[in-house]
Amino acid sequence: MNAAIETPARAAVHDARGFWRVLLAIAVPIPWLAKGVQYIVMEPSHGDSADQIKAWTTDHAYGWLQWFDALFVVLVIPSIVALALVSRRGAPRLTTWATIVMGGGFLMVLPLNMGGDAMIWVAARKGFDPTSTGRFIDALQDDPRVGLGGLGFIIAIIIGSILIGLALWRSKAVPVWGAALVGFGGWTHPFLSFEHHVHGAGLVVLALGCGAVSSTLLSMSNDEFDAPPLSTT
Repeated sequence: MNAAIETPARAAVHDARGFWRVLLAIAVPIPWLAKGVQYIVMEPSHGDSADQIKAWTTDHAYGWLQWFDALFVVLVIPSIVALALVSRRGAPRLTTWATIVMGGGFLMVLPLNMGGDAMIWVAARKGFDPTSTGRFIDALQDDPRVGLGGLGFIIAIIIGSILIGLALWRSKAVPVWGAALVGFGGWTHPFLSFEHHVHGAGLVVLALGCGAVSSTLLSMSNDEFDAPPLSTT
């Protein structure tokens, strides 16, 4: 008499790939659009921080634009990750270099961007003396670490956007126009600083290119997005 051999029931594996795919599709254009709008709405910076504090005593636009800046800081790295995930299979080496340059550049600037608009806004709101506070902020901006962070931003936005645009084009994961807008919008941004409306337009163009990446993420299957999960934890 043969005893029946019972095999333990296999625990169901939770597949979260669809959640991450949709989340990244939503996030990828937001930081570039938010920063572009911030540049378009904000008036050009004044000669020194003291003049900026005086101007912002009556101009309260930064009070709500600071949340656009926060969106950029929080979502710029996830956006770069989403760009890389879309292009990595069709252009693995180019995507690797693009991610290192663009992601590394922004990881340099985010912790090293000391002072600046946030401190000027607090000084204007709290009624601090513009002259003495402005000198302190200007001295902080002269710190070499701030310059290093600025260099990281320039490398990320110029070289990084060109590389990720080329990776998207090489991978054929998005339409040519989407890859071109990503590369062109980032590359032109630092050279459009002569007028703040035009300055922000470069990042809006980059965000439009990211819209093609969002469309690709939403239309691909979970298996195209990533390998299936192996564990229930």
